[in-house]
Amino acid sequence: MKVYYMNVKSINADDEKWFKYLSQKRIEKVNRLKKTNKKAQSIGAELLLNYAVNGDIKKTVEWDTENGGKLYLTQNKDLYVNLSHSGGYAVCAVHNKDVGIDIQHLRECDMNLAKRFFTAEETEYINCSADKNNAFFEVWTKKESFVKAIGTGLTIPLNTYCFKEYSVGEDDYKMFVCYLS
Repeated sequence: MKVYYMNVKSINADDEKWFKYLSQKRIEKVNRLKKTNKKAQSIGAELLLNYAVNGDIKKTVEWDTENGGKLYLTQNKDLYVNLSHSGGYAVCAVHNKDVGIDIQHLRECDMNLAKRFFTAEETEYINCSADKNNAFFEVWTKKESFVKAIGTGLTIPLNTYCFKEYSVGEDDYKMFVCYLS
């Protein structure tokens, strides 16, 4: 498994020079986005995908999505990829089995979300932590990476998945990858 990350703060999303390195689907997505930072994140994610698969950000990768929104490569069915972005970073995970990745910029956690989406044990873990925001986003990014790895639901036992934490070099980010063991 390989994980790539990119600081996207220097991408001028309003400069269409990036479009020659993007798939038509990505261009359409970028054009639908309103916020400049979201556009930069989306551009960065596809540039990382190009690099992860082809070794060159300028060589566009052909991809599509399944009904659940899970991304797959149309010309390389043996390679599994997943993308995420938050704050100033885009990330990409590549593996020879199902993989999901999530990155979240740490901010004030919303315990209403925890009550809605987390188990009682996970909520207790957060409430007992000295740094509730860090604990909240640890649980959140693990769950997101898992959901992205499976794509269509719980079709194999939970104990066949592994989680690995990565760092982008800044303390105010959480990133986890979920992959089939």
